[in-house]
Amino acid sequence: MNIAYGSTLSVEDYCTLRKSVGFYDISAEQVQRALDKSDYIITASVDGMTVGMARFISDGTQILVMDVVVHPDYQGYGIGKGLMEQMREYIESTEYDCMLVNLLTDDSKIGFYAKLGYMKAEGMRLWLQHT
Repeated sequence: MNIAYGSTLSVEDYCTLRKSVGFYDISAEQVQRALDKSDYIITASVDGMTVGMARFISDGTQILVMDVVVHPDYQGYGIGKGLMEQMREYIESTEYDCMLVNLLTDDSKIGFYAKLGYMKAEGMRLWLQHT
């Protein structure tokens, strides 16, 4: 499988990937705002089709990984790992004294991130959703 990495992510591809893994729907306008405010976006494509993506936002001292999504048909091929490695290479290529990289995940993905050097941490969150 030939995996190509890029940095362009359309609203349609973003929504398609989210839906493929069972994430809730977001309006196209809200997705566009999120993509516009992202500090870094990486995509993975196979045969011209976007099959994975990751993105983060940053304030210059901390990074919050907002999304890491790989289409279920392409999971298990190292695409998620590749996205995270590309992201880390980018972060390490920037100027900083220290950088804290944060992400939220469910328990089923903790092992994946631990293999990449992430440590489990406790935290709090507030989920707001208009109905």
